[in-house]
Amino acid sequence: MASRTRRRTGRGLGHAMLGPALLLLLALIIVPLVYSAGLSAYSWKLTDIDLPKQFAGLANYTRLLGDPTVRTAVLNTIVYVVAAVGCELVLGFVIAAALFEMTKGRRLANALILLPMIIAPVITALLWRYLLDPQFGLVAQVMGVFGAPSGIGWFGDQHLALPALIVVDIWQWTPFVILILHAGMLSIGQEQFEAASMDGASRLVVLRRIMLPAIVPQIMIVLLFRTMDTYRIFDTVFVLTKGGPGLATETIGLYTYRTGFSYFDMGYAMALSIFILVTVVLVSSVYIRLLRRREVLR
Repeated sequence: MASRTRRRTGRGLGHAMLGPALLLLLALIIVPLVYSAGLSAYSWKLTDIDLPKQFAGLANYTRLLGDPTVRTAVLNTIVYVVAAVGCELVLGFVIAAALFEMTKGRRLANALILLPMIIAPVITALLWRYLLDPQFGLVAQVMGVFGAPSGIGWFGDQHLALPALIVVDIWQWTPFVILILHAGMLSIGQEQFEAASMDGASRLVVLRRIMLPAIVPQIMIVLLFRTMDTYRIFDTVFVLTKGGPGLATETIGLYTYRTGFSYFDMGYAMALSIFILVTVVLVSSVYIRLLRRREVLR
């Protein structure tokens, strides 16, 4: 009886401590989400704020499926995600492995590498807008010294704008990948490296057979967070190109913002935001399922 009473008391205490957090979650996430989903079923603009909302059912979602700008924005976003996350993963793994091999200066190197990630994305965008300025930017000056063609309008060229944005993202967020992968490498048991050394394994074999399989969970976590983050990219694109030239750098997040706060079509903007949420959840569920499957196999 005493143990049962203590168990009930513990449950009551746990529920009481969990209650405020659940209420906060309900207020800040669930309620806005439900409101947004409900508003997506209406045809309503901010310019008609005094008029009653007109129920549209699934019309906004049907419009979304047939909107050519949505197709372009999604394609640009996919290219951005695949290129940025892929390069960050490769560079992050190489640099993390190099840091793992370092015996001196590792702390200083870690501190310097993390600096880009600390800077706010808007400040990073402004910094790179100066660096890539076709007349006064540092990149143009260096290219001129070496005789390369300078004066390239990186963010004004339809073919170069998106790759330039990808470079900015790689510069800022590769440190995050390095941090996670390097932590995973440091958690590998030293005895595995000692056994490989006794067997005469080369560094490349150790990297491929020991280090890489051991940090697969960290790689999946990096892919999960960076895919979610880059898919919702907005601030860097807004500051540097605003989706231009034309629709060359239009992303789904930027198009959603413009629909709501430039065209004032809030019903359609909410439908776009729900579309972003659903796609992010679907992609995230794939990563989480792969991670769980690996944990089960282990």
